[in-house]
Amino acid sequence: MNTPIKMSNITADTSIFNGKRIEKLEDYPRISDLEKCIKETVVGQDELIKSIATSMYNSIFMGVRCVELIIGGTGTGKTLTMENFCKEFGMAYTIENATQYTQEGYKGDSVNQMLTNLVKDAGGDFEKAENGMLIIDEIGKKTSKGRGNNDGRDISGEGVIDSLLPILSGATINIEVNNRTLPFDTSNLRIFLMDACSGLDEIKKNRLGDKSLGFIKSVSRSPVLSSEGNVYTKEDLIEYGFTPELVGRINGIHVTNPMDEDILIRILKESKNSVLLKYMNGLEKMGIKLETYPNFYNEVAGKAIRYNTGARELENIVKYSFRGLMYDIYDSEKTVKTVRIKEGITEDNTKYELICE
Repeated sequence: MNTPIKMSNITADTSIFNGKRIEKLEDYPRISDLEKCIKETVVGQDELIKSIATSMYNSIFMGVRCVELIIGGTGTGKTLTMENFCKEFGMAYTIENATQYTQEGYKGDSVNQMLTNLVKDAGGDFEKAENGMLIIDEIGKKTSKGRGNNDGRDISGEGVIDSLLPILSGATINIEVNNRTLPFDTSNLRIFLMDACSGLDEIKKNRLGDKSLGFIKSVSRSPVLSSEGNVYTKEDLIEYGFTPELVGRINGIHVTNPMDEDILIRILKESKNSVLLKYMNGLEKMGIKLETYPNFYNEVAGKAIRYNTGARELENIVKYSFRGLMYDIYDSEKTVKTVRIKEGITEDNTKYELICE
């Protein structure tokens, strides 16, 4: 990401990049270079990456408030995407699970602890923390329907959302750091809420399937475009269980692509995080050739789909498949030249052959 942006007349009011104050847009990487860099690790989410990159640059250089919702199932790359953005920007960040937080007065952490954690990640540098990123996962679990129960046991859920509203609005919040109460300005904070929002798509489908009766026209709703072109409305989110106050503060929605077989195979072959590529590169450095069978990649991807945990399961399947053969390579008294894995190794990791000199 070395290509600069030639737009020196555009400045950032307050912006931190790689730990340094940035005044000009030309000091940032070109947005397409940033996008390309993220896509080397996050595979199959091109539109998601592009839309988030645009939101990030808008927040820095146009002063557009960045409070956005990422919708996507487990293992579709929500967390990985945001981690990579933060690392490429050199930005302080914290990933928080909404389920561990409670309303003030209940047992558990209050939401202000999220900001304290962000300061810790910034090494105590408040300016860096205030220009960092707050990522809140499982936010849907704090909605009335997302909690998955109707008996009111999570009575602090709506209170947590209410406690978050000042942070989402850009207020200055008093937080505890090293036994001191200090003000934290959230106005430049980038905030991304994440959840699978299981059932939201059905709400959208039901709405789109509604027909007007007689001469009565359907009520016009304000559409919110996702990164994939899907149209959700604020009413969809409210019907799902998000409070109107929370929905009113969300200014962008992004949707991850589901993990189908083609994307999972691409992850195995292309992602910098691919554990399979790590094994293949490591074996190559040892002078060992890896031979696979024709449908090996399909077999790994298909098994991951059956577990319904997206790309996250790929690593577990590959590690299991290579466990026995790697042990034998490390233990071999002879020089191993080729490893030939056989069909079915993802179910029985003894199905391989070592060919030695």
